[in-house]
Parts: sequence; C-alpha cells; structure tokens
Amino acid sequence: MQAYLLFSISLYLAVGSLAERPHPCKSPPLVEGSMALTIIKEKTFGVEKFSYDAFEERVHLRLLLDQDNHTTYRDTLLLYKEGIAYQIFRHNQTCEKVHFKDPWKPMEIPRDAKFQSQVIIGSLSAPAEGLLVNNWSGTIAEPHDDYLLTFTEFGCLPVHAWWYNNEHQTLMSLSFFDMVLGVEDPEVFNPPSFCDKAEPGNDAALTSFFDALI
Repeated sequence: MQAYLLFSISLYLAVGSLAERPHPCKSPPLVEGSMALTIIKEKTFGVEKFSYDAFEERVHLRLLLDQDNHTTYRDTLLLYKEGIAYQIFRHNQTCEKVHFKDPWKPMEIPRDAKFQSQVIIGSLSAPAEGLLVNNWSGTIAEPHDDYLLTFTEFGCLPVHAWWYNNEHQTLMSLSFFDMVLGVEDPEVFNPPSFCDKAEPGNDAALTSFFDALI
C-alpha cells in the first residue's frame, strides 16, 4: 500500500509538471561528469571527462578521441576570462599555450530557445524508473549554430545535445552521463607547473569551444 501511494504521488507530480510549460534554466555553477562525443562529418568519436566552473568561467576537458580509426588523447584547459587555452601533454610534460577567443557560454537553456516537448526517459510504471526531461531548439546568434538540447526538468542538467556548426558544416552529438555537483579538486583548473614557461605564438589561437573539441 505504501509503495502504491508513493507511486501515485510520483505520477501526480509528473503529470502536474507536464501541465506546466517549462522555462529556460541554467545548470549549477560547479559540475563534473562525462560525455560521449560524435562528430558525423569528421568520423570522430570520443569519450570525455569534463570539469565546469561557471563562477570563474573555465572548463577542463580530458578527451579520448578516435578519428578515422586513429586514437588520440587530448587534455585541454579553457580559461575564458583570460582568453587563454592550454593543450597539456602530460606524457612528456610539455604544454602549448594559445589564445582562446570564444566568449563564455554557460551550461544553460538560452532565453530565446523554443520549447519543443517534455518527455519521460525510461518508464512511469514504478517510482524512480523514469527521468523527466525537456527538449529545446534554437540558433545561436553568433556564429549562427543550430542546436537541439535535452535537459532534466529537475536540476537543469544536460542529457543530450545536437549541435550543427555552420562554419564547419558539421553535426555534433553530445550525450552526458555520470554527472555530479561540485568539483572534487579545484586544482584541475590550474595549468601544471611545466606550463609556466609556455607562451602563445602570434598565430596560435582557438576560436571556439567546437575547435577545442576537434
């Protein structure tokens, strides 16, 4: 009886949520997790661990990438406020420091995004068997990239993103998993000591988060 009552309450809350039109939301400011990356045109597949800090506008990416059956590992630190990115090579303790020109884009649903649908991933047959998510679509004003985003209704965490980069004419798919709130080791946002003497070259630059991935 208690389990049935709990399920009835969960179903009532879910149906109530479905009756209300969701609003754009922003993810928590400190998040760590993993994501699966697929870039169709580039025949690129990867699994990535990321650390995200919206307070200081910085992201650390550790990516195991397969491009045309060639496997590479990338360790990238993006410091948006400083306009600097580090490509870190820990196997030989070297570092490349480049200019990074992309404006900060928080992990959120943009205010002008169009709400598409609200669905349950999984099942409503029993408590805790389903995840309530919202689907959104839109276009970034600059550089005019199109997107389709799926975020959780509760907590506003990303589940999946389709991203079409018009500059590269490339469709990118991102699936997020194993996310936790907070950053276990804040030192992940500091370049290692062997990067201290690295200086950006005159022509060395990353222009977007997309460039940092591929």
